[in-house]
Amino acid sequence: MGRKQKRLCLGLRFLALIPVLIVLAPAPSSFSWVSFYSLLNGIIGATRADTIFTNAVIWTGDSSLPWANSMAISEGRILGIGSLSEAQRYTGPRTRYVDLGGKFVTPGFIDSHVHFISSGLKMKYLNMRDVRSRAEFVKKVELAVEATKKGDWIIGDSWNHHNWGGILPNVSWIDSVTPHNPVWMVRMDGHMGFANSVAMAEAGIDSRTADPEGGLILKDCEGGPTGVLMENAMSLLVGVLPEPSLADRRDGLSRACTHALSQGITSVVDFGAYIPGFPAEQSWSDLDDVYIWADSLSKISVRISAFLPLQTWGRLAGRVGEKGRVISQWLRIGGLKAFADGSLGSSSALFHESYADDPSNYGGFVVDPDWLRDEIIDADQAGLQVAVHVIGDAAVDSLLRVVETMNVTNGPRDRRFRLEHVQHLSSGGPARVAKSGVIASVQPMHLLDDATYVVNKLGEERAKGGSYLFRSLLNNGTRLALGSDWNVVPLDALAGMQAAVRRTPEGWSVPFLDSETIPMEAALKGYTVDAAYAAFMDEDVGSLAAGKLADFVVLSDSLLPSSGETMPKVEATYVGGLQVYASRKWPHPLPVLR
Repeated sequence: MGRKQKRLCLGLRFLALIPVLIVLAPAPSSFSWVSFYSLLNGIIGATRADTIFTNAVIWTGDSSLPWANSMAISEGRILGIGSLSEAQRYTGPRTRYVDLGGKFVTPGFIDSHVHFISSGLKMKYLNMRDVRSRAEFVKKVELAVEATKKGDWIIGDSWNHHNWGGILPNVSWIDSVTPHNPVWMVRMDGHMGFANSVAMAEAGIDSRTADPEGGLILKDCEGGPTGVLMENAMSLLVGVLPEPSLADRRDGLSRACTHALSQGITSVVDFGAYIPGFPAEQSWSDLDDVYIWADSLSKISVRISAFLPLQTWGRLAGRVGEKGRVISQWLRIGGLKAFADGSLGSSSALFHESYADDPSNYGGFVVDPDWLRDEIIDADQAGLQVAVHVIGDAAVDSLLRVVETMNVTNGPRDRRFRLEHVQHLSSGGPARVAKSGVIASVQPMHLLDDATYVVNKLGEERAKGGSYLFRSLLNNGTRLALGSDWNVVPLDALAGMQAAVRRTPEGWSVPFLDSETIPMEAALKGYTVDAAYAAFMDEDVGSLAAGKLADFVVLSDSLLPSSGETMPKVEATYVGGLQVYASRKWPHPLPVLR
């Protein structure tokens, strides 16, 4: 009997068993595709494996079976996992065996916070992340001018003024080398940008331009703009920037997917390109014209959970009601993203006490807090997941009060409300976060940058008493989902784990707050099991178990146990059981995905 005939017979047997399955299936409120898959497999007989991976040290992320050495996979999902004899139960005449050479294997990494398409685009921008002096800043811009046509824009990204002593850039630095090219470069955190005089002239920004609500145009002692635009003031200039074409954005997605897979990242939570003060339509265009288009043509190779701006919650509720949250195995609607405050590096994060280096400044909300509260409660009532950017301790406390009101107003449900970043907490903050039941979505590599200036900005007591309290959050029972905030920092899950475990910035010999380091297994869970849970993706990914998608990473060395002093390399990445990335050292061939 041929394979097609066997599948037909199997389908007929399944149809005959539908009444039995209806009786045996769990109640809808507790329905699980994994348990249903196992039940079906047991009743109709095991499907035969396409591939059996064996001879590996597999950390499964599944508490019921933490370790295994073999996996049987069929059509992208795991049939069985455990010992070789367990996997061999699924052997068929066409089963292919792959020897993993004793390598350490984990579930595919999930980055809980990225800006995926825009970061793919920015991979082609002028990257200023490693600039360490004014002279180097100017030289890099000058070289870019030499390679750019007269009149064309020079777009840069990722500068950090704390790398050269904390002095913000000024138009006087680069105007003389950019007389015919408009320049725009966004700071690494996305909360501040820098333009030259040519660019500001095109945008109509001069000494008479008023600060927009929620933004600030920095000016010199004579009242002239310095070129630095903070928060919503960036919208004044972005309106005149050349927009990336649809082809550019689609290319950005492709580039981002390729890069993610090389890092062992098989799923991401994408918070899009939206920032306060800018139109929300870009995020919807990216969903419809990039993601859904790419999914329809099988051009997505990383699993995406897409979040849209909070102010569009009504539109999103309608879309979810019409088409559901899960568009395909590759694309799903995650929920809604909002901003409360700014960032520490831009001195716009909201604190209870003023900045130590700027006593008149407490930071601030980047949106109206009453509007934010009401929109969150309405969106939650519509059944949508909400994630809110909070950095300063006052912003965190404000959102915890909103969550308390929301819980009382809308009642209990499995909402998995997310606080993004949660970088600074006031006294007793970890306990309050845990009590609220929210998920803390944190980005460990941020602390490596902030540690170099947080004491100057907050003073030693506040900096060391309330910054990046990962262990305290865990000890109080809060679930941590880990991510990068790419392209604020590099897209690198292993480096993110190392930052959480060691907390040691480059050039330091001791950790920043040693008491807040976390074990490597907790960091690994933050990039797998807990990241999947935080995005409602845990039925399919995050751990390696029967019924789940076969997304996994092969590492050069063991990750557990580990002090994080040295980290392994990604040797191969598999999505749905297919190899989608291989390093030069990995011996197995690389087939075409899908």
